[in-house]
Amino acid sequence: MNPFINPMTCLPFLKNYIIEPNRLIKNDKKRIKKYRDKAFKRIVKYAYTVPIYHKKYKNAGVHPDDINVIDDAHKLPFITKKDLMKSYPIGITSTNYKKRSELLASTSGSTGKPIFFYVDFSALSKAVLLQLRLFHSFNIDWKKTKYVSVGNLSEATADRVFKEGFLDKLPDFLSKNLVSNINAFGNIKHLINELNSHRPDIIMSYPATFQQLAYFKKKNYLDNLNPKLIIASGSCLDDYAREYIESAFDCKVIDMYSSAEAASCIAFECKKENMHVNCDLFHLEVVDENMDNVESGKKGHIVMSRIFGKGTPFVRYTGMEDWISIERNQNCDCGLYTDIIKNGVEGRASTNIILPDGRVFPASSFAIVPMILKELNTYKVIQFQIVQKNINNIEIHLVIDEDLRDEGPSLDLIFKKIRETYLLKAGQNVNITVKEVKKIKSLPGKPSPLIISKVKIEDGERVLDL
Repeated sequence: MNPFINPMTCLPFLKNYIIEPNRLIKNDKKRIKKYRDKAFKRIVKYAYTVPIYHKKYKNAGVHPDDINVIDDAHKLPFITKKDLMKSYPIGITSTNYKKRSELLASTSGSTGKPIFFYVDFSALSKAVLLQLRLFHSFNIDWKKTKYVSVGNLSEATADRVFKEGFLDKLPDFLSKNLVSNINAFGNIKHLINELNSHRPDIIMSYPATFQQLAYFKKKNYLDNLNPKLIIASGSCLDDYAREYIESAFDCKVIDMYSSAEAASCIAFECKKENMHVNCDLFHLEVVDENMDNVESGKKGHIVMSRIFGKGTPFVRYTGMEDWISIERNQNCDCGLYTDIIKNGVEGRASTNIILPDGRVFPASSFAIVPMILKELNTYKVIQFQIVQKNINNIEIHLVIDEDLRDEGPSLDLIFKKIRETYLLKAGQNVNITVKEVKKIKSLPGKPSPLIISKVKIEDGERVLDL
C-alpha cells in the first residue's frame, strides 16, 4: 500500500512534519535531552530484535533494559561494516520485520568497502523533514521554491532509493512542489538543458558536479540557471571549490554532511557557517584509535547512531570512517541549539574521475563495483580501488578474500563483468584494466583513498565540444 494513503505511515509523517523542522530552535535543553533519551532507548530495543545486534549484545552481556538514557551508549558494543557484510541479508533486519515493505540500499563504497542494508518509509521521510529544517534556517518557504537534486540514480544508491521509496509515492498535487531528481552522470548537454529548463531556486549535488557546472556557467552555457542557494554534499567541500562555485553563480554555497547509512542529513551548515548536528535524530560519538571517547573539541573517528527508522538499524556504527571534532550543546546566533562539527569533516575528501567527454564523477558515484558483485551474488571482493593513470586509462584494483576465492563465480568472470560495466560507464575511448592486488595501502589513521588520479578537471573540460 502507498504509505501516503496508509494511516499507519501517513499520520506519523504528518505529525513529524509539524514538529520536527523547528525542534532545535533554541528548544529547552531538558526537552531535547528527554526526546533523545526516549528515541535512543527505542532504537536499542528494536536493534535487539535484529540478529547481528542481538548476538553482539548477548556476547557483551548487555540488554535493552540496561539502556535508560543516551549517555548509556558506551555500554553497547560497536557495529562495524564487516559485521553487516557478514550478516547480510537475513541478519540485518528484525526477525519481526517484513522486508517487502522496505528497500535495499547500499553505501557508495567511498572507502572501497561497500555494504548493503534495508531502509523503510519512516527513515526516508526524515530526509524530507530535515531538508525542511535546513530551509527554515535560511527562511525559505518550500511551497514557493523549486528544488532539484542532481545525484546518482544508479540501482540501490541513496538518491535512487529515496526517489522510489518516497518521491514516486507522493500524490500528484504535492510532487511538483518537492524535490525533483536529475542524473548527474549522463550526457553533460542533457544536464545543462535540464537545469536551464527547470530553473531551480535550490540545487543539491556533489562539490565536483558544482565545480563542473560553475565552469559552464562562466562560459555562458547556463544563463537560465540562477539559484538562490547551493547545497554541496557527498564529499569534501574545500575553500577553493566553495569560492569558485560562489563566484560563478553569485549565491551562497552551504555544506551538508550526509551518508547512505544515515538515510538523511546528519549535519548542515547554517547562515553563520556553523555545521549543526541534527542531534535529535543522530547521536555522534568521537573516539580515538583505541576506540575510547575523546573530550569535546578533540578530533577523532566518528561513531554514528541513527535514532530513528527501522529496516537495518545503525547503533554505534563505526563504518563511516570519517574524522570529526564536535563541540557539544552550542547555542548559535542562527537560532539553533545543537552539537556543532568544527572545521568540517575529514576523510570525505576524494579525487574525482575526469572522462574524455567532459563528465566528472566524484568517487562515490564511480564506485559501481558493489552493484556488479551484488548482481553476481558474490562477496569474494573485500576491497577495491580505482586508479586513473591518465584521461584515457583507468585501473580497477581488487583485493580477494582467500577463503572465498574458489566459491561462486570465477575471478575471470568477475573481472570481465567489471571491465565491461566500466566500459559502458566511461565510454569506449577509455581503456579499463582490472587486476588483483594483495593490499590497498592507506596513510596512518586514514581510510585508503577510493580513487587515485593524475588527471585535472581542465583536461576533461577542454575536450568537451558543446
